[in-house]
Amino acid sequence: MNADQTNNPYQNGKKVWQALLNQMEEGRGFLSGMFTSFKNFLKKYFLSFLLFGIIFGGLGTGVFFLKPKTYTAEMTVSYVHYEKKIYADMLGKLNDLIKADQLSGLSSLLDLPEDKVRSIVSVSASNIRREPLLEDLSTDKIPFYIIVKVKDPEILTDLQLALVNYLNGTEFIRERQQYMLEKSKQELAFLEKRLVLVDSLSKIIVIKNEGFKENDAITRMELLEETLTIYNRMQEVKGNIAFNKNIEVLDGFIPSGRESEKDWMHWFMYGFLGGVLLRLLLLVFK
Repeated sequence: MNADQTNNPYQNGKKVWQALLNQMEEGRGFLSGMFTSFKNFLKKYFLSFLLFGIIFGGLGTGVFFLKPKTYTAEMTVSYVHYEKKIYADMLGKLNDLIKADQLSGLSSLLDLPEDKVRSIVSVSASNIRREPLLEDLSTDKIPFYIIVKVKDPEILTDLQLALVNYLNGTEFIRERQQYMLEKSKQELAFLEKRLVLVDSLSKIIVIKNEGFKENDAITRMELLEETLTIYNRMQEVKGNIAFNKNIEVLDGFIPSGRESEKDWMHWFMYGFLGGVLLRLLLLVFK
């Protein structure tokens, strides 16, 4: 080959293109061979893969029906005292007792018999953004969620009351609520006396011409306005007395709860895939 042919761009490009075509042909041959081998492999072992998948899928379905079901329920609560993290710690203490299978301690804190607390699987809490309440350090008095998992949904009604009483049961909260109750009662007694006084004064019509200056005269309309203000405040105080609570339930547990576990089809698919994978491993390492 002479120098002109070696330095000819056309000839060089033709050779490069031919080399690429050869590599592509080799690649197609490799992929075709691999696909053919894979197809033959499936044809040969398809029934064994299917058999393993069905067997283990059936086992997975059996586990679903034999395994005790759990139910999830949640309630929304508001609060007055403390911060959210305090309640998260208190609920976390319950969850620790559940994990440690300390049924007597759990029964004592919730004031529920052991046969009922035995059904509780977990207790947790989240803020309004569905973030773990334990990580919420904000001081805003925003309601939060209490989430429970139980084996028997029949206990949810009793468990709701037990949890509220437990969160309300600290000595600080009891003393604070008693103080607020006494304070409201004293204010109500004062308002009742003031209302009687204003009502008596409203019966006296002060006539401007009887020696009083115009700016000093007390009109009946002003007394009626004062009566209305006192009355409205009395209703607020009566409400404070009637609802003198810390933790209040805004939306309670649904007694029927809802199943936490996925349906049997999920368990069948998990078992089926596990069986196929097991058969593949047996073929690889045989």
